[in-house]
Amino acid sequence: MQSMLSSSLINTAAGLLSLVAGLGSSVLVARLLGVEGAGLVAYALWIMSLATLVSGFGMPHTVLRFIARTEGGPEGGGLVNVLTRRFALSTGIVGAALCAYAIWIGLQGNGESSLMWIATTVLFLTYGYSTMALAAAEGLGRFRESTFYAAVGSLIQPFSVLVGGLLLGPAGAIFGHALRHLPQALSLRRYMSKGPAAPSVVTPAMRRYARDNWLSGGLSAILSSRIELALIGLFFTLSDVGFYSIGITMSGMVIQVALFLVATLVPYLGHHYDRGDREALTRVFNRSLLGMTIVLAPISFGGAAIAPVLIPFLFGAEFTPSISVSVVLLVFCLSQALEYVPGRLLLATERSSEALRLSIVSGLISVILLMLVVPRYGGEGAAWAKGAVSVGTMVFYAIFCKRVLGVSFRLAGLFKVLAAAALCAAAARACMWWLPGPSGMLLGIVAGAVVYGVGLLALTAIPAEDRAMIADWAAGRIPNRFAGILRYALLVR
Repeated sequence: MQSMLSSSLINTAAGLLSLVAGLGSSVLVARLLGVEGAGLVAYALWIMSLATLVSGFGMPHTVLRFIARTEGGPEGGGLVNVLTRRFALSTGIVGAALCAYAIWIGLQGNGESSLMWIATTVLFLTYGYSTMALAAAEGLGRFRESTFYAAVGSLIQPFSVLVGGLLLGPAGAIFGHALRHLPQALSLRRYMSKGPAAPSVVTPAMRRYARDNWLSGGLSAILSSRIELALIGLFFTLSDVGFYSIGITMSGMVIQVALFLVATLVPYLGHHYDRGDREALTRVFNRSLLGMTIVLAPISFGGAAIAPVLIPFLFGAEFTPSISVSVVLLVFCLSQALEYVPGRLLLATERSSEALRLSIVSGLISVILLMLVVPRYGGEGAAWAKGAVSVGTMVFYAIFCKRVLGVSFRLAGLFKVLAAAALCAAAARACMWWLPGPSGMLLGIVAGAVVYGVGLLALTAIPAEDRAMIADWAAGRIPNRFAGILRYALLVR
């Protein structure tokens, strides 16, 4: 496998590219299709995620966790072969059901809705197979391959969404999103063995792991992931769904980067767990948690600070009502993103049953809160409810990891990063107060970045050992002049 630092940097770059492409695509959808069109596309993306989780039966997670154990032998590809056949059957059934519904709607005389459901089916299938390919690549530590296909898809996405939206409206935009996942989906054959694979390659432990992850992911998708869209649509209007979808778009970009950042975790944590190296497991976990916080905290807090200017500037004045929802979602999306790190620790240590129970409890709490607040407070109430659940989940993870897994969170460093990110947001907001409008926002972004960097160093948020590791890694990989500047900036002697 590549070094974890190299892999993390590659995935960070891919995640940031995906963030830009996703945000650009969302802006295009909002500008081309308006509030209701944005709401329809948001529904399609939700159905994509829900259908993939429900029909996948935990198979992508199983490939990710167990393929590395047979690296270098035929069983790795054999595992992908066997699970891909099963995956094709389950997703094919769901895809056929969606197509049948689309045909039935078309026969009723609603051709536009029929086309949208066909587009959603294509989106679901391309996304589903891309998750299998991504799991195989990451499980084998082939992060350059996985990020290459993700980058190609990200470069395609804005153009395909634009052309699709212009030609076919919401359905075309959905087809455009499907093209984003097509390069990754087509790469699945690279990880399959050429010869026949015996079903016995899937062990009882793998079946149990897949079952627990399927139930956990499915329950999370049904009970907590985007169920607020259905509730907002039930109690309010499609326009309200469109306003909320902008908040989802803004916070979802942070979540998307987080998913790229944690891509390396299960293989590396699983490697240390299989060797019984508890010290290395704890060190890698805390470095990953701190690193993710350093990358995402300024995006989360800073994004919330500039949202009052950024949203009307990007999406248009008609989306101004989405500002308050977006601010709340952006602030709390940090805790939601950080959940992935301890969540991956549970998967790496084969604690899938505990992850399942947590999904049930947090999902039920989320549904209850949403049903209580959405009818009265709408999208903003939903944002606060989901934020409260995500913070509560992180608190639970901190307690569980310490008491059950023996892995303690290094909270001091995390709180220092949060303090630096808060200063970053304050600097950005102060610039916007001093110079209203887009010019003040741009000045605020620059000022916030400077304040954040100074804050990290002044508060010694990054341990000296980690700063030295970054400087040593850069030496020989980048020009000496820049390596020296980096070493000086990191306060490494």
